Amino acid sequence: MDDVIAAKFEIAELISRYGNCLDAGDFDGLEAMFAPDAAFLVVPDRGVPPMRGRRVIRDTIEQRWALVHRNAQRRHVMSNIVVESVDRDHARARTVLLVYEVAKAPGSEIHLHGMGVYEDVLARKDGRWCFAERRLILDRTDYFSPGWESTK
Repeated sequence: MDDVIAAKFEIAELISRYGNCLDAGDFDGLEAMFAPDAAFLVVPDRGVPPMRGRRVIRDTIEQRWALVHRNAQRRHVMSNIVVESVDRDHARARTVLLVYEVAKAPGSEIHLHGMGVYEDVLARKDGRWCFAERRLILDRTDYFSPGWESTK
């Protein structure tokens, strides 16, 4: 039982740290959270092809981050984390995502940019938990532009 509790804690911390690394632009930290052969999918894809391999995932997210942060600041809030199943080396989790955005112009209002749910498949590699697959299921298709090419 103690091993399951420890695994659930480590997984919840990994999921939360993902949002922190993303918001801070820590792409080395973000890349280290994924298994070498990890997959990342956005459903519906909105023009974002499935990403395979942690370096491709990092590069794709880093390019998007650079585009967004020219004009706005975002915060990715990971909440309602539920580790649905866990054994020694594999787990599944669901997490609610809320993305808030504020333009860099003084006096800009904060608004909800998007919502969705992450469905994660996790694996323990070299004694630490990492994402084997992240699937972001968007609640609405109008949050993100096709191909993630704009900030609206």
